[in-house]
Amino acid sequence: MVVKSEKPAGMRWRVDFTGRSKHSWQNPPALANPVGYCEDFERVPDHEAEDNNAHLIVKRSWDIALVPLKQVPMNLFLMWMIGNTISIFPIIMTVMMFKSPIASLFSYKTTFQKLEGGHSILQKGVYVLSNFVLIGMALYKCSAMGLLPTHPSDWIAFELPRSRVEWAVGGPILMS
Repeated sequence: MVVKSEKPAGMRWRVDFTGRSKHSWQNPPALANPVGYCEDFERVPDHEAEDNNAHLIVKRSWDIALVPLKQVPMNLFLMWMIGNTISIFPIIMTVMMFKSPIASLFSYKTTFQKLEGGHSILQKGVYVLSNFVLIGMALYKCSAMGLLPTHPSDWIAFELPRSRVEWAVGGPILMS
């Protein structure tokens, strides 16, 4: 005879575990194997996964190495947009064009620290060279703005600035 435990009316969600032992989870009931499961199957070592992992590491290191080169078009657009006037906004943008690659040059070891293996030497070289390209673009912008001392008159007080040799002026052609 099965004794049915009486539950209070408000406790219908409660489950009665009094009929089970404390360690019934260690000996679960035998279940049928799932569809497609074969016990005679021998596990073959997966060399494809190791090759795929090495391929992913190389791909990730190239992704990291090419990040500064992806900033070149944006910097070219900003260089064009800010113009050659000397005001606060162009100077701030030019300082940021210097700051970003210099900071990434000082932290390139921590950038590539996650990647393992000796294959990342070429990627590190590309990363460093692309940061130097960004620094060169910032130097060109400073030169175009007139912030770099490139003439002797910038260094010597009694030297006169360069004067223009020719002037080209456009306009309508006068016919007689």
